[in-house]
Amino acid sequence: MILVNTSHITETFLPVEGTESPEILELTGDVTPAGEIRYKLSASMAGQDLVVRGEASVPVKTECARCLREIVCTLHAGEICIVRENVPEREVDITSDIREELLLTMPARFLCSEECKGLCPGCGADLNVKKCTCGKKKTARKESVPENSPWAVLDQLKTDR
Repeated sequence: MILVNTSHITETFLPVEGTESPEILELTGDVTPAGEIRYKLSASMAGQDLVVRGEASVPVKTECARCLREIVCTLHAGEICIVRENVPEREVDITSDIREELLLTMPARFLCSEECKGLCPGCGADLNVKKCTCGKKKTARKESVPENSPWAVLDQLKTDR
């Protein structure tokens, strides 16, 4: 649990640093934690309101969406700002807030690099490692569209250029 004890906050701020078990993320499926959550936060009081700012990160293991290789990358929440209103002098658990901040940084697709060429659709060769030898043409699939389809006009625009 990531706790902030508001009674220990001085006139400036209270540093809150440490590590937390990645189990709080409750990750399932293709993305699994590869280490502990690290956080570096500072807590301050604005009247009766608790303000926590800082950053947190966790390494995760998953696979590249293009080439399917296993990769380890870091989820990094660099601009955390948590506000809790009317907080009495006591310990405040901000674990769920940190969890949410980290999960919001998760991309829709993980890539080993932006330049990843992926797999050949014909033979499945990793195009980052070797050239494909299957001879399958690398052009986009052209699905048959009936002549009277309203989309046929758009296909014509593509071929006129």
